[in-house]
Amino acid sequence: MSDELRYGTAPDRRDRLVKVVEDQGYCTIAELSSLLGVSEMTIRRDVARLVDLELLKSYHGGVSSVTQQELQGVDYRARAASNGDAKREIAKRALDYITPNAVIALDAGTTAAGLAALLPRDLHLKVITQSLPVVTTLVQNDGIEVTALGGVLYPESLSFAGPSTLESIANFQIQTLFLAASGLSERGAFCGTDFDAITKRALIEVSDRVILIADSSKFSIGAMVKICSWDAISAIIVDKDIRPEHEEMLTAHGVAVITVDVRQEIPA
Repeated sequence: MSDELRYGTAPDRRDRLVKVVEDQGYCTIAELSSLLGVSEMTIRRDVARLVDLELLKSYHGGVSSVTQQELQGVDYRARAASNGDAKREIAKRALDYITPNAVIALDAGTTAAGLAALLPRDLHLKVITQSLPVVTTLVQNDGIEVTALGGVLYPESLSFAGPSTLESIANFQIQTLFLAASGLSERGAFCGTDFDAITKRALIEVSDRVILIADSSKFSIGAMVKICSWDAISAIIVDKDIRPEHEEMLTAHGVAVITVDVRQEIPA
């Protein structure tokens, strides 16, 4: 069957393409080709038509439903300063889900960086990450083998991304990915930037288990780019301030909800 006939008509396919991009916020040409079952050349033609019609916007080798300014996200340093107590307890609890000799991935995020600082030397772990803060932290841990995913360094997220990053990820099989997110809703997990979302999706694809590490405030934060739906996530580690309706929603989606108490540290 030719590409043009897979969705009945080209307008039908383009309608579906717009819906997919609006749902995700940002998609690469390769992702759209896979999702719609047509060639990248066909997707490029469709995207060009839709951009001309001002229904979508084209950036970074992909297509978006939002503006470039909206895709910039929140600076890493600003995120690191918020909800520190909850992030610390979540990172501590995540240690319970790491076994000796495991191959794990630590996503780019402030809670993941906190988890990196807690990893014991004697577990002989292999850690894969695109996060500069995680790499910097683990340099001091001689009991862990670190694989840093290369690519272009983005200052706003202090993470590496790009084609070489995605190519590296495709060569791995990860036992547990500790995933970070900027915002959460019934539709799934979200982040603030296009490049970050693409890297996270690629890590999910090669991971046997995905554990989301996110504090409850993320349910009140709107982020622009969808990482994944809840069916991609095995469990979430979150503080006990999570609202009952959010916990019920997660359970209904088959996500195990692991809650932690948060004790505020009193400065000396």
